[in-house]
Amino acid sequence: MTASPPAPSAWASRPVAAARSGLLAVLVLAPVAALVAGLLAGGSGVRGALLGVCVPGVVVLTTLVAVEAGARRSPTTFAALLLGSYLVKLVLVGLLLFLLSGIADTARTALGVTAVVGLMLALVVEARVVTATRAPYVEPTGS
Repeated sequence: MTASPPAPSAWASRPVAAARSGLLAVLVLAPVAALVAGLLAGGSGVRGALLGVCVPGVVVLTTLVAVEAGARRSPTTFAALLLGSYLVKLVLVGLLLFLLSGIADTARTALGVTAVVGLMLALVVEARVVTATRAPYVEPTGS
């Protein structure tokens, strides 16, 4: 008989909720950025904005995968997963920006502004969720 994995603690559920909220913020940003860029730069602006949303989307999805994988693990393992995900995010953002910059007929300004705004929006939402969540500093252990 195998033991079931422990449920995520209140501490571990905060980053999961933060990553999910960040993903929702990026999904909300996509149509808004496409509309604004479309009004300012036409079709190439819409393409640039939609491609620009891919950058924060990949970053938030990487965070979500890392926190989901670490939610049921020890705090040390969880921290290691998050730190490793930061390196992965840096590589992915650099690779994405390199690949997206070569796409023809795309407003690069819309792409860049949307990527930066999306990254900042996702970080602010994630930070807000983590700081607003009430969780105990010490969790009782079963004796």
